[in-house]
Amino acid sequence: MDQGAGEAIGELDGDGDMEEYGQLQQQLHSCRTRLHDRLQVATIATAEKTAHKYGMEVSSRVMNALADLTFKAAERLAIDAELFAQHAGRKSVVVDDVLLVARRNEDVLASLRLVAQGFPKSKEKGPEKKRKKAVTDAPDT
Repeated sequence: MDQGAGEAIGELDGDGDMEEYGQLQQQLHSCRTRLHDRLQVATIATAEKTAHKYGMEVSSRVMNALADLTFKAAERLAIDAELFAQHAGRKSVVVDDVLLVARRNEDVLASLRLVAQGFPKSKEKGPEKKRKKAVTDAPDT
């Protein structure tokens, strides 16, 4: 999704300009629709390729349903990755957040780790946590 639009909507206050809010909502909807359409095309192409490989046919209704399920799953994963980033005190998602989301599916996690090896290491870190100094009693003399 368009990061700028999503962040800007969250920053509008109660007295925010409703016209601006409406434009941002349209922009967000437009981005979501484009992502859905692109994922649908990719999912259908993959399903057709796989079906052809095994000598099968898949109906267009099944392919569209598969594409919709894939989009909903991707949306959920994106939200989870965003929540991991927020929990770590970051404003953007890094590779480690995506790996955390995929941790329950070993096959996906292994594939993502292979892909992640090609990415440069992230230099962005969360806020430093201050550790409390241990309070010790002075020894009696």
